[in-house]
Amino acid sequence: DLNTSGGGIKATNCVGDINLSTSGGSLNLTDLKGVIKATTSGGGVHGNNINGELITHTSGGSINLDNITASLDASTSGGGLNVSLKELGKYVKLSSSGGNVSVDMPGNKGLNLELRGNKIRTEGLNNFTGSKDDRNMNGTLNGGGVPVTVRANGNVNLALR
Repeated sequence: DLNTSGGGIKATNCVGDINLSTSGGSLNLTDLKGVIKATTSGGGVHGNNINGELITHTSGGSINLDNITASLDASTSGGGLNVSLKELGKYVKLSSSGGNVSVDMPGNKGLNLELRGNKIRTEGLNNFTGSKDDRNMNGTLNGGGVPVTVRANGNVNLALR
């Protein structure tokens, strides 16, 4: 556990149950494996090469995550959300009340998709069954499976590869 009220937190090369919290700065997460809970009320979240489960929230900035192999719950009330998933875990839950959400993920597995935003754009959407319009999308990909929930006050961009 690591908590601070006045600065940022940088976590690198850690394994296990990791709890990080700051009320005054950003979070930089690199090469982490395990169950990671990381929250900030004063800055952004940057993550790279995370394996396992990641639960992260910020009230004051954007979230940028790359090379993620994990179950993921990420939310921001102060900015956008950009996520690149290398492999899916048990679930994906993304929420931004202050901006756009862009997510890039494998499209070769079964997914249960629930997306809401001002405008929804998709790329590589094959084998989709369900309903889709400009603001909402509900249905399954490849017969269903991993729940993927995305909510944004801005646009939602989903790219499947």
